[in-house]
Amino acid sequence: MFVGFTVPAFSGSPHKSALTTPRFFFFDNGVRNAAADIPLVESSVNTDPGYFFEHWVAGQLWRELSYTRAGTLLYYRTSDGAEVDFVVQTNRELIPIEVKWTDHPRQNDTRHLKTFIAEQSSCCARGYLVSRCPYMLDLGNHITAIPWWMI
Repeated sequence: MFVGFTVPAFSGSPHKSALTTPRFFFFDNGVRNAAADIPLVESSVNTDPGYFFEHWVAGQLWRELSYTRAGTLLYYRTSDGAEVDFVVQTNRELIPIEVKWTDHPRQNDTRHLKTFIAEQSSCCARGYLVSRCPYMLDLGNHITAIPWWMI
């Protein structure tokens, strides 16, 4: 039975402190909640909606990339806490993606994206922040906030 997928760590970092353990995602938040014996009530989601949102985005990205074979889904995290939720690696470029449960993304939400873009400048020209914003927003530094429904 197919219940989930792993997202490997991005290994092309100049940081020696980059973590390399893959992340596991259930293919569906409902299956994850059932396995963890989390009741199907709104308060369960409200305790940490960002986690569920990130999990949902992971599933959408993984399905799209699996279907189109347009790239590989990775993540980036260092031992000092810097994290980019997802990195799409294609033959030509790296596309970092941050996921935030907010309808008003700010510059502060993009700090790890900016660092990643600067470190990988030879193959990374832009980044995205997926959020609940109502429309695309230019956050500067080659970073665009996009609504969740645009993924």
